[in-house]
Amino acid sequence: MNRWDDIYEVSLPLPFALKAIKSYVIRGSNGFTLIDTGLSYWQAHEAWEKARQEIGFDWTDVEKIVLTHYHPDHYGMAGMLQERCQAPVLMTETDYNQAALFFGRESDQPDRMARFYGEHGLPEEWTKQIPAHLRGFTKWVEPHPEPTFIQAGETIQLGDYSYEILHTPGHADGHVSFYDPARRLLIGGDFLLPKITPNISLWPECDPNPLDSYLTTLDKMKPLAVDRVFPSHGPVFEHYRERIQELMKHHGERLAEMKEWVTRKPLTATEVCFRIFGKNLSVHNLRFALSETLAHLEYLRQNGQIRRERKSGHWIYLT
Repeated sequence: MNRWDDIYEVSLPLPFALKAIKSYVIRGSNGFTLIDTGLSYWQAHEAWEKARQEIGFDWTDVEKIVLTHYHPDHYGMAGMLQERCQAPVLMTETDYNQAALFFGRESDQPDRMARFYGEHGLPEEWTKQIPAHLRGFTKWVEPHPEPTFIQAGETIQLGDYSYEILHTPGHADGHVSFYDPARRLLIGGDFLLPKITPNISLWPECDPNPLDSYLTTLDKMKPLAVDRVFPSHGPVFEHYRERIQELMKHHGERLAEMKEWVTRKPLTATEVCFRIFGKNLSVHNLRFALSETLAHLEYLRQNGQIRRERKSGHWIYLT
């Protein structure tokens, strides 16, 4: 376990490709704050218990639980920990509503997602797997928390320091990061990662142009004076502006590549996806790969660089 003054890093295992999420525990005069929670499954429960003992606090010492966004590796254990700690869960209203959209037992979003992918050329052998796959996350996010809503522009006390709440969308519509201007540190969730590219995905009923939102976020955040970033995946890092530049360059190259392909030959999003990521994908990875491909294609289309047409029941992208 790593520690930076009042901030402790807690690595929580995940049962899929990312392998782990980094949560943070912040020590303060009035107790402890938890930033993101991991999935609610036994290995993560054990990791939290081990971390609690190593840091040296009781669950009743937790004064608040704060979430950067609704994705299950961040949100999943929030309800269970709220019951255990009797502490408020703070998150944005946008992401609480999206948690209900994706993981509510009565939601038809899994079926909508399957139809959405089918319209973009995904064969039935894949689309028929989507609803059950998405509903499989339900067990990892229950019970849902009863949240207190926070929003960008406010400040929040994390430990003994005051942080600015910054809206950093793209990866998730309501994603927030927490900035301490006095110490020039950023708790960034999945907004900015040191080694991997945050997934930027297009989903039904969500931001219709998430890549535009993300690139706008990168541009907006670049001037911020940040000496250290605490990310949700990968080690704490200091090359803040350089990493923003790398990600902007990456997306620019990916956009140019896709535009060239659909200029040469009209393609479905699935065909573009398989060119980039290959076909040897699990249903979990395929879902993210295709949604990220769609985010790039829709960015190009909505910025007038390409267009799309309906053909044989599928959307085709072309120039």
